Amino acid sequence: MTDQRQGELNRASWLVGGAVGGILAGAVFLAATMWFATSVGDPAKGPLLMISSIVKGDDAMMTGSASVGVGLVVHLGLSALFGVVFALLAPRLKSNGALAVAGTLYGAALYLINFKILSPIAFPVFQMANQPFELVVHVVFGTLLALTLFTVPSLAGARSASRAERLAVPTPAQARAR
Repeated sequence: MTDQRQGELNRASWLVGGAVGGILAGAVFLAATMWFATSVGDPAKGPLLMISSIVKGDDAMMTGSASVGVGLVVHLGLSALFGVVFALLAPRLKSNGALAVAGTLYGAALYLINFKILSPIAFPVFQMANQPFELVVHVVFGTLLALTLFTVPSLAGARSASRAERLAVPTPAQARAR
């Protein structure tokens, strides 16, 4: 197999791993958010209704047009997308520790972008959410996303291969070919 083909397969593996990791981390995120909603006396479906307002409009909760199904599809889609975006950055990190720290910071950045920049402008209903909890659950999302990327066997192999390639001392023929 050519180096270019192998690189494409590794890249595809990272992107698929990012999407799957995003969905898995997003499922944990959603379960924790639904638990939190019930712990404060709100309905478990509340977070999904709020998420559906991204598509249905800010007044969807007030008009009763918010939808659990739409909220679930939007949440899983965004989770996969956020996983893929992180997976584009992950192969550049030199160790699993750096990947874990980057995932944690990525989750915090998602919170800041979503709740401190986008929400006040485009999605005011999200301002009703418990902000400290949202920060924590976004950090957990990013950390779990990173953990999935270095525990998925095909990605762990791709990661080891790419790390070994970066650390390998090229032979004189390889150096001339570069």
